[in-house]
Amino acid sequence: MLLNMLSAIRSHFFSIGVLTVLYLGWLRRDDNYLSAETGAGYILGIVGGSLMIILLLYPLSKRVALLTRLIPSRYWFGIHMFLGTAGPVLVLFHSNFSLGSTNSSIALFSMLLVAGSGVIGRYIYTSIHHGLYGARLTLKELKQKTEDEHAEILKLYAKDRRLNSQLKIMEEKVLQPYTGLTRSLLHVIYLAINAPLFKRKVLRLLKSSYRENNENQSMPDSKAVSRLVKNYMLALRQAAAFRVYERLFSLWHILHLPLFFMMLITAVIHIFAVHIY
Repeated sequence: MLLNMLSAIRSHFFSIGVLTVLYLGWLRRDDNYLSAETGAGYILGIVGGSLMIILLLYPLSKRVALLTRLIPSRYWFGIHMFLGTAGPVLVLFHSNFSLGSTNSSIALFSMLLVAGSGVIGRYIYTSIHHGLYGARLTLKELKQKTEDEHAEILKLYAKDRRLNSQLKIMEEKVLQPYTGLTRSLLHVIYLAINAPLFKRKVLRLLKSSYRENNENQSMPDSKAVSRLVKNYMLALRQAAAFRVYERLFSLWHILHLPLFFMMLITAVIHIFAVHIY
């Protein structure tokens, strides 16, 4: 348990650090140690806004070969992720976690909307790729993973025909054809909610199969069996959700870029208003 916790902290170290910094800044927002108009607070606004503009280099790197020759695409994506986090954090400290004039409030909410959109996009992205920096997954690959986990269960339980038949029926129900975003999304939600029920059903099938085919032998290690079934159910759910995530990611792309440009426009208006009036 402790090792799993340490592993989770290590893999999310950056996110934990950002949340900690934001929390400390929120706690001290009433100390008036930063001012948006002068000093360090003003500089944070300039730097944060500049980082948000540099975010444009990532989509440009997909179209300008020179940029990818200088820095590989996977590193551009990492830079994009870092700047997309650091920029909003600096702007929040610039505003001292408070709302100001109407134009500054609109600019701030636009930025937070884009940042929130980025967090959602990151989650969807990792659902159709091998992590943040890995290659894109394919439906064929996920189905093969399901078949491999299926084969592992049958290997453990001596290729029981009845068990094999029942597992195939479950797979057909789970991996039904894509029927549109709404229905497929509801199907994935249904699978997620009923995952414990499906897992118990598979475990009952395994126990029944083992008793019928191995009367004089004890059951395999229960933890190993449970882990095997868990991996099998996870493979099923990933395969079922893949096309939904693909569709959501394409829709997210359509929405995210206009939000980004809206943020830039509101930021320019804010800067203009601050320095002119």
